[in-house]
Amino acid sequence: MTKEEYYEKIKEIRSILANPDNLKCSCPNTECEWHGDCKKCVAQHRYFKKHIPSCLQIVFNDKIKDIAQIFEMTATESEKTRSEYWDYVRERDRREKKG
Repeated sequence: MTKEEYYEKIKEIRSILANPDNLKCSCPNTECEWHGDCKKCVAQHRYFKKHIPSCLQIVFNDKIKDIAQIFEMTATESEKTRSEYWDYVRERDRREKKG
């Protein structure tokens, strides 16, 4: 890539980021405490190294499935956190604040 091509790519990225619709959290796990706070979400996923954030899984799933087929393996999606777990977290937080 030339410097000019790189510059044009940066301009394209800036244009994408200028649209507020492209900055909305695309994660389907709307009950999550960090929904919409990508910096904290990615930080905790990076720290625990358990899996990638749900919003990024769509980027990797098809590619991983293609790689798995090469090795005659299967790929399964990770279990999603149930909403009642987040309800429980909020209830416990309320109780702990009361004392």
